[in-house]
Amino acid sequence: MLFFFMIDNVKLLDLPDELILAIVEKGKSQISFLCSMIDIGNRRLEQLTFNKCHSIDFVIDYLEGKNSSLFVNRFYSHIILRIYDQIQSLTIHVHHIKSLHKFLQNNYNGVLPNLTHLKVRLCAKCPKTGAQYTIGNHLMSDLEWRKRPLYTIVLQWFLFPSSLVSEQINELCYSTMMRSIQSFQLDDNCCLSMCFRKGERRFREVPRLTDIRMSLLDLEQCIHLLLELGSQLRSFTVTIGSCFSYEPILTSDLQLISCPNLKQMKVTIYKNLIGYQACFSLLRCLSNIEDLTLLLAIGDDGIKPNYFIDECVLEKDLLSYMYCLHQFKFHIRSILKNVSHEIINETHQSFLRQQPFICSYDSFKNNYGQCQIYSLPFIGTRLDFVSNRFPLFNGSFSNVTTLLLFDDVLPFENIFFQRLAQALPRLRTLEIRNELEQEQKAKETTLNINLIGFHHLTTLILYDIHMDYAEQFLCQIHLSSLVELAIDKHILLTIVQQNHPQARDNCLRIGKLRTSEPSYEIIRTIQQSFPLADYVKHKNEY
Repeated sequence: MLFFFMIDNVKLLDLPDELILAIVEKGKSQISFLCSMIDIGNRRLEQLTFNKCHSIDFVIDYLEGKNSSLFVNRFYSHIILRIYDQIQSLTIHVHHIKSLHKFLQNNYNGVLPNLTHLKVRLCAKCPKTGAQYTIGNHLMSDLEWRKRPLYTIVLQWFLFPSSLVSEQINELCYSTMMRSIQSFQLDDNCCLSMCFRKGERRFREVPRLTDIRMSLLDLEQCIHLLLELGSQLRSFTVTIGSCFSYEPILTSDLQLISCPNLKQMKVTIYKNLIGYQACFSLLRCLSNIEDLTLLLAIGDDGIKPNYFIDECVLEKDLLSYMYCLHQFKFHIRSILKNVSHEIINETHQSFLRQQPFICSYDSFKNNYGQCQIYSLPFIGTRLDFVSNRFPLFNGSFSNVTTLLLFDDVLPFENIFFQRLAQALPRLRTLEIRNELEQEQKAKETTLNINLIGFHHLTTLILYDIHMDYAEQFLCQIHLSSLVELAIDKHILLTIVQQNHPQARDNCLRIGKLRTSEPSYEIIRTIQQSFPLADYVKHKNEY
């Protein structure tokens, strides 16, 4: 073990307490660290570790390698026995719920007495690459969605289809371990297939639960959760998979919602809403909210609604009902068909400018336009359908991790990507949709390769593009973190046939590959060029 090695060779005990405490902070979430510091016969190390146990998270997770079962068994047999009454915050892997629950029932009447914060990890990462799931049959919309104007194919969440996982979460929600919990979280952007139904209780013993953060399938599930727990909630952060047109059947349910203590709420729906009124109707029932955050994409076909969602619409349909609202943060993108410059100018002039925000509007040759309004500072991590005309380089978007670039008016030039790498240093997922040839092609030099650095980019989506963009990213940029690639089939073949050394290097690291069309006839070529990649098959592919 790492820390045994340190003790034997670096004289850890000779270090002052301050340095040892710094090491404790670095290793606070590792089972291997706890196993190396507690119950090894050294009281000083144990005491220094105990002093930090009350304020740290314990990630009870499977470990890679041959010692995984040893660490887990030791944690249950020695470590938790010493610190169970100090744990206030716990992060646990979903597959450990059953064993932990059984241990607590056998030893401590089913509870950790001081546990107030619980986060469950749902394993929403590819085990082969360690990257967040993005590409795959369950992870991206069907490819025909690409033809829908201004509609993203990168979903905001991963649907966890395993019924076993849902059963384990159900067992946890019904367990005595939840008695002391005040804050409960499931993995962000990971949605369970379980459903909340009207009149059916999902939580049994949660008298202290006041804060929830989770992803749900649709707005109906959100309503049912609020019907069950709304009276005690103070904070609710929810990512909703879909929100369809307002259905009268929900009216009676909305009238029953009572959330007198709910002061803070965040709603994220990045899958284009067919009707935003259903979401607004729910929010209007929560008039006690003081801090509201909305991240929404509105409009499915560019016809409904037949207007941009601007500040006037927000004021009329939502904010005038939020009597206690003190802070409102938002990013709302709405699309409109047959948009004219007159409509855009009228929208731009309608803003009351009561708080710092930006309105960015755009129109494209495909006969669609969009309006993006967002408060400042920008609070989202995702931007969709950004063109050359979007104010991307004004210093507001350094926290963005997911970006969809689209333009059918102008190409994205080499200088654009140079500035992009600097403006979005945390970018992880990039999709490009632009079939226009670059006018200022990048020169293939070592200087150019080093100049553009997308150091954290893990997923690259190149379906509807000109060949220039594939050549620039795969042949002229060193993508050290790239593990997922979705690409036009014919462009991929061209890149492979060029046999460019930088492209070969980038392809060698790819762990998951999807093409725009079935590629079974070239599967051997794919296997040779992408030796580590799992090829994601299409529905009609054998």
